[in-house]
Amino acid sequence: MENYYRSIIPRLNGNEISTRSGYYLSLVKRGIAGFIIFGGELEEIREFIGRLQEESELPLIISSDLERGLGQQVEGGTSFPPAMAMAAAAGRCRRNGMLLVKRAFEALAAESEYVGINTIFAPVLDINTNPENPIIAARAFGEDSRTVSFFGCEMVETLQRCGIAACGKHFPGHGDTGTDSHIGLPVIDRSLPALKRQELRPFRSAIRAGVKMMMLGHLSVPAIDASGAPMSVSRKAVSFLRREMGFKGILITDAMNMGGVGKFSEEEASLRAINAGCDILLHPSDPERTADYLRRRGASFHPRRLDRFRAGLKRLRPTTPPPFDNHLRLSRELTERAIKTSGRFSVRSRPFVVVLNDEQEEKGAAFRKRLKANLREAQFHTLRQGSRTRRISPPEGAFTVVAVFSETRAWKGGASSWLRDTLSDVAGKADLLISFGSPYLLPHLKNAARMYAFWDDKTAQEAAADIISGRLAR
Repeated sequence: MENYYRSIIPRLNGNEISTRSGYYLSLVKRGIAGFIIFGGELEEIREFIGRLQEESELPLIISSDLERGLGQQVEGGTSFPPAMAMAAAAGRCRRNGMLLVKRAFEALAAESEYVGINTIFAPVLDINTNPENPIIAARAFGEDSRTVSFFGCEMVETLQRCGIAACGKHFPGHGDTGTDSHIGLPVIDRSLPALKRQELRPFRSAIRAGVKMMMLGHLSVPAIDASGAPMSVSRKAVSFLRREMGFKGILITDAMNMGGVGKFSEEEASLRAINAGCDILLHPSDPERTADYLRRRGASFHPRRLDRFRAGLKRLRPTTPPPFDNHLRLSRELTERAIKTSGRFSVRSRPFVVVLNDEQEEKGAAFRKRLKANLREAQFHTLRQGSRTRRISPPEGAFTVVAVFSETRAWKGGASSWLRDTLSDVAGKADLLISFGSPYLLPHLKNAARMYAFWDDKTAQEAAADIISGRLAR
């Protein structure tokens, strides 16, 4: 009887190791393919992954979404700027820009190896051609196939040279969408020749670079499958990747708990994905129920390719920690070099800073602290999601800054309508607009300069404050 646990990678909550370790170990004993790590503390996760690997006959696929470094998921790891910022940093410092980016990819590999993660769901090979894209934005290396292909291949080659399996995503391209596939099923209504000229190029380049894994997006692409089925469950999509594009590696679905599976239940979508030829089902809500459903329905799982992949993964971890302090300094340098400005500005009067925030938690503390330290006369006014008023009245003659905090993240559906409406109301009073997130949020106004920080990490906030106060040159 086929063991369908071998086709599943469920979620492992790093913050629940102490209470759920027995459950995760039981899945290993049932033959689970591996885990995707979310959250937790570095040393605790490192120790527990070692225990899991000891219980498994084949090396487990220990994976995570680490587009921005180990710190994106694991406390104690380093966070690096998003992909678009990396590309911007390389472009600003031509002599050593790519060296810095490669060092960041190497740092990501070293930290992942140390904690026991052997598979990274990156690079993002999507080309962000839709400014209204609610889920990709700065996660993409750029807006054209050449940029995305170049940096995507650099990441693939660097990670895999360092012994970490890379996974290109989200085939055949999530960049030209207006829907977050965590919430619904996006439709990409482009002809096949158009896809080949644009969206498919980074994936083809990554295949030539030897990427070991490819993630099928929850995307309806009628040019590849006229039925409208998500690519993640489409036999035609798998055939296209295998035969048309020559990919011989591992195919994994995007997370099966996402709304993008369309009209199918998780179990039915999982069955269709396996029957279509996918090797791995990522993140079903209930791995036991999914495995049982596949068994009862007699899914056509052929694990030999997956077993060969797992046999080649690293199980042992280095005993010496990587230089985390050096990695943090590298992240800061990349962040500072990445920040882009458009238009000239000069702070000739006291700054009046409006912080717009559509996140649940408070944002902008590091920005306020650094700017206040640099320019003591700076005043601040914060408008949070749900604020009853969107009106502001800057003091006469003040240099007005509008700083936007809106993270691109799963299930959010893009920047809130409150933020967009509020930004529209206040932008006309600004001398400088700053985005600590998607660069596409800022309107283009003749009288306002713009600054793009790409993310809201403390290092980005401090660098932006230093630029405003003239302590960091642009």
